[in-house]
Amino acid sequence: MSKCYRLSPVGRRDNLLMIIVAMILWIFAVWSIASTLQLRLHPAVFWSDLQRVFIQPPTIEQAVPALLMLVLIVATPLMIWNLIAEWDATFRLTNEGLEYQTLGFRLCYHWHNILAIQPQSTADEAVAIVCRYDPVDALKNPLRRWLHQQMHGRQRLLIGPGIERRAELLQAIEQAMVAAQSSTTQQPPVYR
Repeated sequence: MSKCYRLSPVGRRDNLLMIIVAMILWIFAVWSIASTLQLRLHPAVFWSDLQRVFIQPPTIEQAVPALLMLVLIVATPLMIWNLIAEWDATFRLTNEGLEYQTLGFRLCYHWHNILAIQPQSTADEAVAIVCRYDPVDALKNPLRRWLHQQMHGRQRLLIGPGIERRAELLQAIEQAMVAAQSSTTQQPPVYR
């Protein structure tokens, strides 16, 4: 029962295009904030220009666009990380559960841990696998743990629309999830 599912060639192309656009957006945001606040990006003078901004605060006409660009400067690398993680993601069906591997780490979402698939029928948006507990807590690196959770959320695993044979994958997950739930409910109670 070990089948692998990855981003389709069309999904990879779209993902690569989004990564390029996000990088261009980040460069534009850096250039725009520097231009708005009159900061020179050369390392020798950048810190003195930045100190000048703190000593002599910008006007409201400068502050609003600068804050918007600052948000883009911070948020865009997170979006790029999510896109790269989606590019590298592999979903593997095993006897124990759904194995998710990306960017050097591997998590196993055990069949008895999976509660639901939300939403059930949609072809053009991400589907969430909802779990009882979060396997990401097993990751030792707190930065990786946080990045994974900001991408998928707590106790969830997202399967994007670009995954090749996604309908087949979701059907297999649902069958294994139902089988695991029925086997736990049919076990006789243990009395002590």
